[in-house]
Amino acid sequence: MSLKSQMRYMNPYDIHKALVNEYILRRPGDTKQLHRDSSRDRTDLDVIRENHKFLWDDETPDTWEAQFAKKYYDKLFKEYCIGDLSRYKENKIALRWRTEQEVIIGKGQFICGNKVCSCQEDLRTWEVNFAYEEQGKRKNALVKIRLCSDCSEKLNYHSKKREIKRLKRKSLIGQTRKKHRDEDTLKSLSDDEAGPSKESTTDESNPSKEDSLSQNDRSIEESPWENIKPAETKSRDEEMEDYLQELIL
Repeated sequence: MSLKSQMRYMNPYDIHKALVNEYILRRPGDTKQLHRDSSRDRTDLDVIRENHKFLWDDETPDTWEAQFAKKYYDKLFKEYCIGDLSRYKENKIALRWRTEQEVIIGKGQFICGNKVCSCQEDLRTWEVNFAYEEQGKRKNALVKIRLCSDCSEKLNYHSKKREIKRLKRKSLIGQTRKKHRDEDTLKSLSDDEAGPSKESTTDESNPSKEDSLSQNDRSIEESPWENIKPAETKSRDEEMEDYLQELIL
């Protein structure tokens, strides 16, 4: 029975297998033709690389690929950068934002921001005008990166970058206290300037009253017990008479 006559009694799946066995698998090595063409396949990482932006504006992504890349960008931490300084002598430095895992372990803030360095001592913060090319356009971004002493020399190999220094807590407290002292001094000076005018007004308006008050103050300061009257003392007979009078009543 020929294949054509057999196909009358087969379902579509059996017909497919019969055709494959007849025309493709008859010779050795023909199974290679059954492999799927994966040359145009794209993973999630490929989509992010194609649509990634170092800085996103307020624009709304119009495609699902751009929305996917924007969602990945929103999960990044954009306070400090991670850098690749392997080509610093060519004045070519690559920078990217930190991931959540890097923030947890302190990479880029408490550990040197160079991706191949793990130094944790003498870290310095640098402000870098990062010039890069994105989707065929030249762009600039002002970013911060923390590096150790050796990596800082690599960063400043061609041009000196601006270092960001934090004031110590003690100096900040001292400045705050000095500010408060200056404010109190200015306030006291303003009170002193306003004081004499008030005194002169009171002197001209009622001098006798002020003199009487000053005399009373001096008398109180001289003898504070003068205003207190001494208690009257009774004789023994008078006390006994008072006691008997109370019993009778």
